[in-house]
Amino acid sequence: MSYDISIWSVNKTSFKNEVFNQENIKWQNDGIIYEGSNWQIMISNPHEVMEEDIPEEVLGELPGISYFTNIILEPIGAPKRSFQILKKISKILAQSSHGVIIDEQEGTVSSPSGVKRLENVLVKEDPSFLQMTWWFIDNQKFKKAGFEAFLDLIESTMPEVLPRRYGLYEPPQFKLSDKGKGHFIEFMFKNLHEGVVWYPSKPFTDVHFGIPDKVGPTREGFRSCYVSINFLEEVLSQPGWPLEIKRFWLKTSELLNSFYGEIRRGWSPVSAWWWRGLPKKLGNAAILGEPYIDLWPDFVNKAKQTESGLFYIENINKDYQDLHSIITEIPEAIVQPKNKQKYSRNWPFKGPFLKYK
Repeated sequence: MSYDISIWSVNKTSFKNEVFNQENIKWQNDGIIYEGSNWQIMISNPHEVMEEDIPEEVLGELPGISYFTNIILEPIGAPKRSFQILKKISKILAQSSHGVIIDEQEGTVSSPSGVKRLENVLVKEDPSFLQMTWWFIDNQKFKKAGFEAFLDLIESTMPEVLPRRYGLYEPPQFKLSDKGKGHFIEFMFKNLHEGVVWYPSKPFTDVHFGIPDKVGPTREGFRSCYVSINFLEEVLSQPGWPLEIKRFWLKTSELLNSFYGEIRRGWSPVSAWWWRGLPKKLGNAAILGEPYIDLWPDFVNKAKQTESGLFYIENINKDYQDLHSIITEIPEAIVQPKNKQKYSRNWPFKGPFLKYK
């Protein structure tokens, strides 16, 4: 039998530490072996992993986990000194790769000194922020199961988005730590059509919902559902956060079945739930669903596809510039007009106005 430890990390583990330059280290194609007297520690090379491979107990521990390194001590009855070396090596490798350590035998997850999910983010007087937003149609599905599924996704992967405080006015009157998740869910279902105030934790600054009672054409214009989350741009310089933001944005896009979603610096040109067409200027990331997939073939041809059939182009981790260096301008026929009373010439929904009787 063996004693197994695994490291799940943002970066590749490194063997540059002096511990790995000793005479009892043997280098192999698939990793290295630290040899003792009648015992050995085998360390694999780091393997890149898909998000679906990351264990549940690790999700939410660190953003952007991308690599797995396996460490095996044989035999399990090795002397005490071998276990001391095993723990030392594990900490060195986790620190070098910004990772967490899973002790398979003890069933524990730990982070070595210096490895944090989030370093302190200073909120400046006029901070630069980015905004994730999703527009979608099925308000009934969202009210039945979608909101709780969205909350579960937040809790497991992006817990900072959970509300510290919430209510119907500023400052919000309820604390999640006092009232609990059940009260929050009940409150949200009761007030989804209202302007709920939701205070998340850093690096997130604002969460906004717009779930109209009736989606589609009204006498004032076309209403869709939307969810918007703002976060401080500074966090994108911290380990793993650009990838984790992207993963969360894509998962939420699929969960909500968005017809359009985006990440951009500053405020979106789309006015809350009043949908009039795609914004003329794209931001750092954009995703398309039906009915816009058929209306912009050039985007689809250059985009990546999610498992649920949405198409996206993103440039989140490349200087955060907009997408127009990757994709051509949006076809004028599906862009929202400058005149706020008008709608795109090619209108793919019913409406957009209800006619007066």
